[in-house]
Amino acid sequence: MKLVISENNYKMTQKLHSILEQKVKKLDKYFPDDETVCKVVMSQQGRRARMEVSINYLGTQIRSEVEGMTMYYNIDEIMPKLERQINKYRSKVYAKGKAPKVDGYEFVSDVDDTPLKIEKTKKFVIDKITPEEAIDSLELVDHDFYIFYNVKTENVEVVYRRKDGSIGLLQPQID
Repeated sequence: MKLVISENNYKMTQKLHSILEQKVKKLDKYFPDDETVCKVVMSQQGRRARMEVSINYLGTQIRSEVEGMTMYYNIDEIMPKLERQINKYRSKVYAKGKAPKVDGYEFVSDVDDTPLKIEKTKKFVIDKITPEEAIDSLELVDHDFYIFYNVKTENVEVVYRRKDGSIGLLQPQID
C-alpha cells in the first residue's frame, strides 16, 4: 500500500512518521495489490490534533477521521475504526462473491455484520437559490446541512456545518 501524508498547520516528527508507517503497514493484509493508496491528512487546530485517513481500494473509498489531544492518540483511535470499516466492507463484498482472496489473520472483533437499510424515505422540494442564500437558510433550520439547487452552477448542492463550526459546500459530480 502506498502511503501519502499531508500536513496542514502541523509538523510531523520522524518518530510519528515511523509509527504511522508501521500501523498502516498492518492494513496491507487487507489489500493484496500495491496500487492501493492510503492518504493521511494531519492538521492542528489550536490545541486539537486532527487526523483523516482515506483508502481508495477498487473504486471504493474507506475513510475515517478523529480529533484528539495528540496525533499519537489519534493513530491508536483511528486504526481500529478503519479495520472495522474494512471488515464490514469485505463481508458485504464476500457475501456478493466479488472479493479478492486475502490471506492473513484479522485481529478485529465485535464487528456488527447487520446490514444497514433505509428506514424512512422523505421527499421534499428544494429551493433554487445561491450558496449564500443557502447558508442563510441553514441558519434557520435545525439541521447540519441544507440541500439546494444552485442557480449559478445549475446543480444540486449541499451546504453543511463542519465540526469546527465553519460552513462547507458539497458539489457532486458524475465521472
